[in-house]
Amino acid sequence: METLIIAEHDHAAPKPVALSAVSAAKAIAQPLHNEPLHILVAGQGCAATAQAAANIAGIDKVLVADAEQYAHQLAEEVAGLVVSIADCY
Repeated sequence: METLIIAEHDHAAPKPVALSAVSAAKAIAQPLHNEPLHILVAGQGCAATAQAAANIAGIDKVLVADAEQYAHQLAEEVAGLVVSIADCY
């Protein structure tokens, strides 16, 4: 089963807390079952962040939700997005 990481970012690159989440996921998920790591980048105009996320060691797939409603990365908006894809995880 894949592991999903939700990237907190500054519209240019993932924030250090997102990198810490990736490190934790690699330490927990990959040694046990070699599970793929996916990262979700939600925002408006977040292509640069998505590209930076794709370059993080250990990330197998980047999911991008680029829309005005995610511009401020509010939990109320992002939660619905996560619920909509949760069945895959």
